[in-house]
Amino acid sequence: MPIRLFLHRDLLEATRSAPVIGKKHLINTIHRLHFMNGNILVHVGDPEHHEDLLVQGRLESCAAEEIRCLWAQGAPRFSENARPLHVIVEDGLSLVLFPVRLTGCDETGFSAALPETGYLLGKRRARRHACRDTEVTLTQSGFSARGDLVDFSPFAFRVRLEAEPGLSFIWMNPDDSITICLRKGERILFSGPCRCLRQTGNLRERELVLAPLRGEIKRFRKQKIRTPRLRLTPPPSVHFVHPCLGKPIRRSVTDLTFSGFAVEEQADDTVLMPGLIIDNLEIRPAGASGITCTAQVIYRRKIAKGRVRCGFAILDMDFRAYRHLSHLMVHSGSSLARFSCEIEMDALWEFFFDTGFIYPQKYHLIQSAREAFKDTYRRLYREDQDIEAHFTLQENDRVYGHVSIFRAYQRAWMVHHLAARPLRGKRTGLFVLKNILKFFDGLYRYPSIRIDHMMFYFRPENYFTNLFFGGFARDLGNPRACSLDLFAYLNRPMDGPRASLPPGWRLGAFETRHLPELEQFYRNASGGLLLDVLRLGQTDPGCEPLEEVYRRHGFLRQCHIYELLHEQTLKALLVVDRSSPGFNLSELLNSIKVVVTDPAGLPWRVLSAALDGLASEYETDSVPLMIYPDTYPSQEGIPVEKRYLLWILDTQYGKDYVEYMENKTRLTLRFLLKHLLGKMVSK
Repeated sequence: MPIRLFLHRDLLEATRSAPVIGKKHLINTIHRLHFMNGNILVHVGDPEHHEDLLVQGRLESCAAEEIRCLWAQGAPRFSENARPLHVIVEDGLSLVLFPVRLTGCDETGFSAALPETGYLLGKRRARRHACRDTEVTLTQSGFSARGDLVDFSPFAFRVRLEAEPGLSFIWMNPDDSITICLRKGERILFSGPCRCLRQTGNLRERELVLAPLRGEIKRFRKQKIRTPRLRLTPPPSVHFVHPCLGKPIRRSVTDLTFSGFAVEEQADDTVLMPGLIIDNLEIRPAGASGITCTAQVIYRRKIAKGRVRCGFAILDMDFRAYRHLSHLMVHSGSSLARFSCEIEMDALWEFFFDTGFIYPQKYHLIQSAREAFKDTYRRLYREDQDIEAHFTLQENDRVYGHVSIFRAYQRAWMVHHLAARPLRGKRTGLFVLKNILKFFDGLYRYPSIRIDHMMFYFRPENYFTNLFFGGFARDLGNPRACSLDLFAYLNRPMDGPRASLPPGWRLGAFETRHLPELEQFYRNASGGLLLDVLRLGQTDPGCEPLEEVYRRHGFLRQCHIYELLHEQTLKALLVVDRSSPGFNLSELLNSIKVVVTDPAGLPWRVLSAALDGLASEYETDSVPLMIYPDTYPSQEGIPVEKRYLLWILDTQYGKDYVEYMENKTRLTLRFLLKHLLGKMVSK
């Protein structure tokens, strides 16, 4: 709008009491505006039509004593008697007004001598910035309008809107709240209720100045136990391009968690509005590479005169970035704790053997492939990838605690290899568990990590894990939130003579037409989450298949699912998992899970023949079998080596699990030992 009526005569009245600025200040203000190619506003008096106009212009030149101004493109011709009276310069925070003493005037612009003084008017609470390329949608009780964001400050912003076809601004109630959505392309920058401070225009088009109604938003459900905030020295900084202003912004981080952070700003230079979503924000720790994320401003609070604190919730980041953030958090809390690739592999193997994690029977199974195991772990633990993270407690090159989490299925991650040994006479198991818990507290929030479920296999006789994992499932009592399925485990040779299926039996790829009877069996037998993890018959649009993710990093990961039928009736589901050797030291990802849907109607010899048909999937002499229900092998007279509980958590209940674990880990070590000893004695 290059020209409009001048409606703010109160500005002229305000010059009587406004602060006066000298010529030096005035010249510096004009020079900076000219250097930045900024616009000015000119108050033009038209005595012929008895009007005062506000016309947009720009500085063509500025000398020590005189300025030359050009009218903005599209400005109409004025009457012969119209004359510029005042120039208004706005820097986003305040207005500078000074009278014009003409030295020349034509249809393209005017020249004027600079006065000795000007006036400082209308200082705002925060600087207002010009905007472009930001779309605005306004809705209110069935009325809607679209347009653009004109200028922005965190306290109020100006929009230029046009009512949707067939609608009128007469429908809009300026005294009621209005819902505003700011977008840049397909990205939502802000969405929330606002109030109208003022408006100009007609029933079709209007300019509105709007103020957000919420000074704080509740992005996530409030935690019962507040996550500790970390203050780092020197502090990290955040860097981003402001989504509305298009300008690079840098702020120092005052505190940091796994799921958010806070920064401080000068009150008159604040650019952060609660509800604003910022993509590609980078957290830069001192002396380390940046951590890129999407974050949302969730509050702005005054903390001192001229200072405000703004809190951010991290909405999303990829797995590499989260692993980097996690290392920063745990390593700052304890120099011995880390989520990183800095581990000496011989020290890790020594730890696994010394803690009994690799016990004699397990080593007997893996010894023939030990070189492949070592190669898998070297690449997994020393190279950058986005499928695994491991927490270690290390002093120098000696490992005292370890736990790992990796992406086992398309949208399910698996915790494994939880082990610890005393450090200088102190037990470390709870410390390891607490840190993987902190890691999970952020992990389940971020869509890019694709974690709908978390899994953990453990032996029922392992009291520590049964207390902290199994205890939650039993206390919650909702297998659709957290389930426990007991599997029988045995090793089956795959290099012997192979039998064929009897007539009437068929082994083939699973077909979704048998899904209802499979779901009915599992619902009545368990009611748990295993079938959700397998995602039978489901796709994951827009997401790279897990097999391709592993291949990209030089690893093998396959999951083939078969059905065993008798006369078109489902008797068993066979899940054939394959991975690079040693991804799991118990080879639970190089195993066959068998879900027997009709234990009474499936003879072992038939299942054994079906397993023979899958022998070509493996290159090893034997394959671990995980059979559900766990009673089936004994029922068929087959000895079972051991049993595993499969614990699965729906991450929608992640907060419930975190709160449960935080309460559990508040137990003193003395009480925990007493509890575990009592359990063992009672057995």
